[in-house]
Amino acid sequence: MPAQLLHELTQLAARTEGLGWFAARMQSLPLLEVALHRLPVCGKISALRTRWAQDGPAQDAVAALIDAIPALRWQQTYTEADSFSRDWLDNYGWVNMVSPEGLYQSDEMRLSIGYWGAGQHYGEHSHAPEETYLILAGQARFHSEGRAAQDAGPGDTIHHAPHQKHAIDMVPGPLLAAAFWRGEDLLKKSDLGTRE
Repeated sequence: MPAQLLHELTQLAARTEGLGWFAARMQSLPLLEVALHRLPVCGKISALRTRWAQDGPAQDAVAALIDAIPALRWQQTYTEADSFSRDWLDNYGWVNMVSPEGLYQSDEMRLSIGYWGAGQHYGEHSHAPEETYLILAGQARFHSEGRAAQDAGPGDTIHHAPHQKHAIDMVPGPLLAAAFWRGEDLLKKSDLGTRE
């Protein structure tokens, strides 16, 4: 099932402006053995199958993700010690498909899929790698340093340069997005701005 998900994400990246180089490099990546782990968001994503996997440019990738949920290692970057509430954490999670420690191993890029619940605010943060969000399902408002706020939905991309500060409001949400990273410090935790 993860192989089908990687295939669908590769096809989607190949059709998306600015992500062609990821598609070319995602072929023939070595598969790593990772411990499986589920989070509360897994059930929330599965429950949205009929809503999210029926239409839109990423429908095949969304369906493949939902099918692969039991075979993936779901993670969270943040904890309550980072001033995130239990409710926020119960409505957030991600899986590393490609990274130095991902399901598929690469030292030059990272591809993660993240979920954030409706109404959540992902506060200002930044990181060394450049990042392109590709919205798979749902909607959110992106706040990127130096640009006006931008609403994004399925098939839209939002690009952030290295160290560019950004935040996301899941309005109306929820949001399911693939995050394509390249650059240094692919596994380093994002620098958080002032928490609200």
